[in-house]
Amino acid sequence: MSKMSIGVLETRRGARLKELRMLGPVLQGTVASIGVRCGNPGCRCARGEKHVSNVLTRKVNGKTKSVYVPSGMLEDAKKWSKEFRKAKKLLKEISDCSEKILKKFVATERAKKRNLAAVRMRDRLA
Repeated sequence: MSKMSIGVLETRRGARLKELRMLGPVLQGTVASIGVRCGNPGCRCARGEKHVSNVLTRKVNGKTKSVYVPSGMLEDAKKWSKEFRKAKKLLKEISDCSEKILKKFVATERAKKRNLAAVRMRDRLA
């Protein structure tokens, strides 16, 4: 178990919550550039020089889904995707802090009960 006190854990969790509030728009997935063929037999892509297309890929129910990203939105989509990864990381850290607080609280309550029982036993024996 962590050596940090509940107060320190709550402060750390509060800092992560503040960071989370500071994030901008989020977009789940990864932006990638792929080579595509347009289907025109006289085009350069028919000879092997493919066109470049930008897509956002993500997993949905175990399957990869792709969404076209227009070139005018490419930088925004990359930034939003990066913000999503930051948010995911922060949420994990917040959850970890909350779990440690819960475990620390339970251990503290058990120790209080044990100490109270020991005091009562000592008083009966005295």
